[in-house]
Amino acid sequence: MSLARSTKPDELTQAAEIWQGAFLPELTLDIEEFDTWHRQESNRLSAMAADVFETLCRSADAHGDGERAVAAAERLVALEPTREDRQRTALKLVARYKGREAALSRAKLLTDLLRGELGVSPEAATRALIDAIKRGDFEPAHTPNRAPPPAQPVVQPISVPEPPPQSLPVRKTEESSVPAPAVAAAIQARPFWRRRPFAAAWVASLAIGTIVALGLANAPKLSPPLSDLPRSQGLVVLPFAADDPAFGRALTHNLIGYLSRFGNLRVISEQTSDFYRDREMDAARLMTDLGVQYAVVGHVQSNDSALRIDFQVVDTATRTNVWSNHLQRERDDPTRVADEAARGIARVLAIQIGRLGALSQRAKPSSQLTVGELVARGYLALQGGASRENLSDAMASFAEALRRDPHYQPTKLAVARVHIIAAMNFIDLDPSPDLGEAERLLNESLAKSPTSVSALYSLALLQKYRRQYQASLQSLQRCLELNPSFLPAQGQIGNILTRTGQPQKGLEQILQIIRIATPNDPAIGYWYLFAAEAELELGQDRAALDRALRANAVMPRSPLVQAWLASIYATIGDKSNAAKYVAALTKMAPGRTRLFMNRPIEDSNNINGRGRSRIFDGLRLALGESLG
Repeated sequence: MSLARSTKPDELTQAAEIWQGAFLPELTLDIEEFDTWHRQESNRLSAMAADVFETLCRSADAHGDGERAVAAAERLVALEPTREDRQRTALKLVARYKGREAALSRAKLLTDLLRGELGVSPEAATRALIDAIKRGDFEPAHTPNRAPPPAQPVVQPISVPEPPPQSLPVRKTEESSVPAPAVAAAIQARPFWRRRPFAAAWVASLAIGTIVALGLANAPKLSPPLSDLPRSQGLVVLPFAADDPAFGRALTHNLIGYLSRFGNLRVISEQTSDFYRDREMDAARLMTDLGVQYAVVGHVQSNDSALRIDFQVVDTATRTNVWSNHLQRERDDPTRVADEAARGIARVLAIQIGRLGALSQRAKPSSQLTVGELVARGYLALQGGASRENLSDAMASFAEALRRDPHYQPTKLAVARVHIIAAMNFIDLDPSPDLGEAERLLNESLAKSPTSVSALYSLALLQKYRRQYQASLQSLQRCLELNPSFLPAQGQIGNILTRTGQPQKGLEQILQIIRIATPNDPAIGYWYLFAAEAELELGQDRAALDRALRANAVMPRSPLVQAWLASIYATIGDKSNAAKYVAALTKMAPGRTRLFMNRPIEDSNNINGRGRSRIFDGLRLALGESLG
């Protein structure tokens, strides 16, 4: 606000860089006094931002700097896309600096927006301007040959050499105009108390959070909510090319919808994305036109019996493919296949985009990181797996963040999660995990953010560890209500079904999750363990061993896997191998192993009258025979 009142160009530019969008756009308390204050404050701040963008726009235009003038106009329009006076300013600048065709493309999008959202035609002044553009009344202005100013992300991008221009791999057709970003991409910038919300979120050229609440199976690799972390650029899912166009459209539609459920991850709307169907373009245009850091590009190939879905993440700043993956599915009901594939792809994309956003923080000294960046680096350490080393590294980052700001809520949630992860995964920490404190921190987080999937999932894990299975189920089901593609919650439900006397139903659910997920999903090892536990309860001991060995191949450093293998070998009477894995377990986690032996045996009368869990009984048997 102080910078916005300045008359100095440098300070106004700094004010524009600081502006990150509407004031607390997702916070609603349903309290009239608060909502009134919230609305007034948001309007006041938005008006100040508009003054800044208008001033910068006029100044750049006066100096013949078309790129800066158009960029400022786009940000001005993004504040409220249906304000036609601002749209006319942008149209004039686009016509002068980008040409007649680009301006007419923008005008069409504006007309469609007004008719679709307000049910009105453009104002007379706007129609007159469009007619003038069609006649060619605007002479192209000379624009200096200069690169646009770089975005100012909180997380610095990894430096890479500038590659030659590379086109995104989509099917080639006749070249056509690119849609105007402020109309197409800034759809949802209107104040929520004035117009109905759009189905899809918008991304202007602003920095946004990218790390998502991953919440893996037994919580070894959880990431925090987006709002807790440093911000980066947005994401556009380009229409998937497919032999069957209807399937490609359904997959793209579902993927955009599921990605939008991950915390505050901002995804370009399907309506805007569809403008790029069948167009070949330089990847950097997407950053210029939509302000996005990443583009998801996909292709579906099919034969008589199977589908192969290839997808990749393109960094629009460097024009490079930074990550790729694929799925294979049997040909089946296309609606179901498109939905299940989108859930698996959405989850792994959210994980990888979060990881890309945090990687650059890993090598920096702690003194150079903000509190939010320290939390992000801690979660990046957790993504390495549930080992003592990774949890200790994570805790060091969280402790430093907590030292700097003892009241920063995301740090408290992160500390609680580490304690729960350690307890559930047989990991010794110094000091020992305090689950009472973890519960207090979780309750505090949920009191402030009752729809936090991250906090709800952590609470569910704590409840499961304490054998409060019904309470855990309720927390997990709430997670899925908030994010249907949150596969870890579904996997945990399958495991709880096993532990509450329904192993066949639990196994079916777990195998379904494995089928939906990508082959390299970070939680796949835990799902193998859950399947092993269900197979053991069903008396299918050899199948249980095979599942547990698969988990060990994925997570060889996990004490929990060593414990489950020791249990299964002891159950089938293989004392030699049981002793081998007990030795590995006690070497990794002697303290947690002793605590398990001293923990009261599960009371079968408290869980539907069923018998005790074979996986726990087998582990007690293995430890007793090896340790006495």
